Amino acid sequence: MTHRVQALDALRGLAIFAMLLVNNPGSWQHVYAPLLHANWHGLTPTDLVFPGFVFVMGVTLAIQLPKALAASGSKRVCLTALKRGATLVLLGWFLYLFWFNFAVPDFDWINDRLATLRYLGVLQRLGIVYLLSVLLMCTIPPQRYLTVAIGLLVAYWLLMRFVPYSAADGQTYQGLWLHGNSLSAYLDNLILGASHLYYADASPFAFDPEGLLSTVPAVSSCLLGVVAGRYLITEKRRTVQVLIVALAGIVIGVALSAWVPVNKVLWTPTFVLVTSGILVCLLWAFMALDSRVSLFKPGHPLLVAGTNSIALYMIAGVLARLLLMIRVDGATVKYWLYQPITQFIGDPKLASLCFALLFCLICYLPLLWMYRRGIFWRV
Repeated sequence: MTHRVQALDALRGLAIFAMLLVNNPGSWQHVYAPLLHANWHGLTPTDLVFPGFVFVMGVTLAIQLPKALAASGSKRVCLTALKRGATLVLLGWFLYLFWFNFAVPDFDWINDRLATLRYLGVLQRLGIVYLLSVLLMCTIPPQRYLTVAIGLLVAYWLLMRFVPYSAADGQTYQGLWLHGNSLSAYLDNLILGASHLYYADASPFAFDPEGLLSTVPAVSSCLLGVVAGRYLITEKRRTVQVLIVALAGIVIGVALSAWVPVNKVLWTPTFVLVTSGILVCLLWAFMALDSRVSLFKPGHPLLVAGTNSIALYMIAGVLARLLLMIRVDGATVKYWLYQPITQFIGDPKLASLCFALLFCLICYLPLLWMYRRGIFWRV
């Protein structure tokens, strides 16, 4: 199983490196199109990053959970999942609160950050999806994982399509997949409040890209990762059938996109089908390459990142904020790092990309130090 597990770690490493790359350009005004999310509907390579994390989490569960259940029982496993899920949520909140605007003398951290704490986010979604997925895996037989995953997508579509909702002005809507106007946005605004949401100024409803209702299909993405992991890694059978199903999922998702748009923010059913299909193919390709040419040898950068992905995410999150918070001669540290690159490289988009690559390298160095000393941060 060594090659298969290494391929999984490498895919996780690719996902975290891609996330760092797309989240930390030198300038958001100068970014190559593939490194941006789709404006709303549609899919770019960047839109594969987050579902990649969720999918890999599912594959990892397919490997680890059966052993944990056999060793500790479902009650202990569920309690551990609750602890891990809560830890991820708390880490997400820490990153949100880790900000102070030193350029504003009377900056009010309490009102600006604590009072507007963003309850949801990337790590928060990972924590919630992890917990819900473990609970489902502890209560349903493995043969039904795929059925439940598809059932969650159908249930989400039925709710989004047929449940009406009303704005403050009394106007009623139904079946919309728009920015600030969907059942998912309505529920985020109603339950969490606009001040705690990422798109606080969206109209008619504030909402969060990692919203409450859209977490349901994200659980489906994780379960599809579990199914793929069962057949590609733990049992390594029916590989051809899994690839055929993955390709069929891509085709079906694209075909249905005329009625149910492919949308990362709303995590639509078509988005799940297309991204899960692509990720299955990527995982298979990584496994094939590693088994044939030993591509991912110990110390490979993708393995270094993939075996300590949460540590890398936290290092990058803290560093990105420090580069903007700390000022020298009235300008941010990021400015002083980025300006020499723009002067040396005339193309603004290339300069912005080079800064992102430099940022990834800086974050990678402490991770390499940890890897060489056998330090792995397990949440």
